[in-house]
Amino acid sequence: MKKVFIFTILISSLVIFTGCESGSVVTETDFTEDEVMDIIEEVDGDGKIQGSCGAYAKSTCIDYIGSFWTEDQMKLNCSGPDATFSKNTCKYSDFGGCNVGAGTFTEIVTWSYKEGSAGYNEENIVYAAGACNALPMAKWIVPEDLLPNN
Repeated sequence: MKKVFIFTILISSLVIFTGCESGSVVTETDFTEDEVMDIIEEVDGDGKIQGSCGAYAKSTCIDYIGSFWTEDQMKLNCSGPDATFSKNTCKYSDFGGCNVGAGTFTEIVTWSYKEGSAGYNEENIVYAAGACNALPMAKWIVPEDLLPNN
C-alpha cells in the first residue's frame, strides 16, 4: 500500500511541477491547398474505374477510380450486407453521384438510384446533391462528366 501511495505522489509531483509543454499540440497545419494537392494528387492512375461496389438495394453504387484502390482494398470496402463487388463500373444513374477526391489517388464516385430502399426521386435528390457539394473536395456530377474532354 505504501508503494502505491509513494508512486502516486511521485507521478502527481511530476505532473504538477513539470506540466505540459506549451505549444506541443498541433492544432493547425501550415500547408497550403496547393501543397496538399501535390501530396494527394493522382500520378499513377489512368483515371479509369478500377471496380465498383453495388449496393443497389440501398440505392447506391460506388465506382473506385484512384490508384489506391487495389482489388483487395475494394473488396474490403465492399464487404457489407447487400453489397456486391465487381470489376465493372456501376450501372448508369439518371440522377448522378457524389465525386469525392477528384484527381486524387483515392477518388470515388457514389452514384444514386431510384431503385432500392433510399428510393431517390426528383425532390430528394436535390438534398443529396447539396450535401455532396457542401463537402470539401466533393462535387455532384452526372455520368457524362467522367467522359474525356468534359
